[in-house]
Amino acid sequence: MFFSEDVISEIVEKNDIVNVISEYVHLKKSGSNYMCLCPFHSEKSPSFSVSSSKQIFNCFGCGVGGNVVTFVQKIERLNFVEALKLLADRAGVELKDSRDAKDLERLNFKSRLLKINLEAARFFYKKLQENKQPEKYLKNRGLSDEIVKSFGIGYSLDSWDSLLKYLQKKGFDKEDIYKVGLVLPKKQGDGFYDRFRNRVMFPIIDLKGNVIGFGGRVMDDSKPKYLNSPDTPVFNKGYNLYGLNQVKKLTSIDNILIVEGYMDTIALHQYGVSNTVASLGTAFTEHQAKLLKRFSNEIVISYDADVAGQSATFRGLSILEKEGCNVKVLNIPSGKDPDDYIRANGVESFRELVSNSLPLIQYKIESIKNKLNISKLEDKIAFKKHFAEILKEIESEVEIDTYIKKYSKELQLGEESIYAELNRLRGRNKNGNIKHNIISDSKTPKKHQKAEVLAEIYLLNLCIDNIQMAKNILNKVKPHDFLVDLHKSLAEMVQLYLSDNKLPNAADIMNRFEDEEKQEISKIFSAELPVMNKDDLIKSCVDTLIKSKNYRIIQELTIRMNELFQNGEIEKANAAFNQIKELQNIIK
Repeated sequence: MFFSEDVISEIVEKNDIVNVISEYVHLKKSGSNYMCLCPFHSEKSPSFSVSSSKQIFNCFGCGVGGNVVTFVQKIERLNFVEALKLLADRAGVELKDSRDAKDLERLNFKSRLLKINLEAARFFYKKLQENKQPEKYLKNRGLSDEIVKSFGIGYSLDSWDSLLKYLQKKGFDKEDIYKVGLVLPKKQGDGFYDRFRNRVMFPIIDLKGNVIGFGGRVMDDSKPKYLNSPDTPVFNKGYNLYGLNQVKKLTSIDNILIVEGYMDTIALHQYGVSNTVASLGTAFTEHQAKLLKRFSNEIVISYDADVAGQSATFRGLSILEKEGCNVKVLNIPSGKDPDDYIRANGVESFRELVSNSLPLIQYKIESIKNKLNISKLEDKIAFKKHFAEILKEIESEVEIDTYIKKYSKELQLGEESIYAELNRLRGRNKNGNIKHNIISDSKTPKKHQKAEVLAEIYLLNLCIDNIQMAKNILNKVKPHDFLVDLHKSLAEMVQLYLSDNKLPNAADIMNRFEDEEKQEISKIFSAELPVMNKDDLIKSCVDTLIKSKNYRIIQELTIRMNELFQNGEIEKANAAFNQIKELQNIIK
């Protein structure tokens, strides 16, 4: 469904965040805000803050934050539309779909396809109960009747058209049955035949409880071993994860384990490892990463130990890391899959393996080490180079020191040589002999950059405090003057409100951003301003932004000047040098 911004704003306005959150936790007044123990992580001292004036919440412990819609999404594990409906019902706001006739027709079409899938799932489940062969196969795989029922596992008959006839008898159109991927057109003549035949069937269910597709597995050595629904108007493999609808039911999720297939997922759920999902046999995608992050920030990947599995692991790690997840990798001894390992060693031993999963950086290092023979000089040199390549992406010097100490001792490598290689990759001391390189590798610009980020946060908070103050600030600095991309977007949003002569509201602004950005926006608008005159604070922050802007111009001019000097364009290099000196005099 689609709702206008006015409707969304009305729902947010009519659901006071303090009242809504009070229905879930006990809030206690603390200054101008309310505090409580965070409902999203374990803590002994309250760090969960709710602002009545800004209509936002923020936990200073785990970092979760947002507006009233975000809170309901997280506490009830709903998507945006579902949370909006819940809040609309609570406030007595009538929700009307704002889409046009074409959009509504597409919605009705998808609804028909979902009904077909649901009826197909019921058909497959019933046929499993009536046939001994697939039932025996699942029991031999160790699956109980309860877990089969929980996941809705079924069976497709060894027949060309049994499902097609059943669905047509139920009144469904054969063209729709084809469009949802359950049948294929005959190669000769008219008509269709069943896509899935003589396979154990795994319904793929989304977070709303809709059957969106199927996976089918043979019970012998036939090929292909697995057959999946194609992408359809209601199913896209890259946008879904098998078993996530089951994970959603959990009241507490420390991490989520990703395995490769349906059977691994179901087996682990049966053993009580219910935080397990599978990636539907496709390359891991950004959309799947966003889905997972809604439920847990820590993701543990357990793919096969073969080359293809290792390659998939690296791709998945990279995508999850970009989404800001804490990524770990589960190494199962002897290359066993999770089900085999638990059968041999027990579930507690498996849980211990999960808890000892390697952090992303260490996994990358270990993967390189295992491919090389460190006793050989050339492999030792190769490891050092790859090792430094990995370390250069780490910001924490403490973390870098820890890894260098560990592996230099373990592999008998000189610490100094690793640091030297790391500095070389980071480009240190490259420009030391260039005459016109008047900017050194000093930390002054970095320190100033930190001050600039803080100044931007203060200015954004002042902008939602008073409409005249907001106009005054954006007359002095423009959104493109902000360093941080998200701050630029927020400043642009403030400017949009001001163009309508409206006071920007933190909760309303948040609704215009994606879920993954709302948490960061909540932190920004939860910042405490320094206790000082607001006009003085504005002047100080604006001065900081202008100085930082000049620093950036100086850095760009310096790079340009050095290039000109090296190319022998001395006159142009000197002109750039003079511009730099002028700007340096301004920011002194």
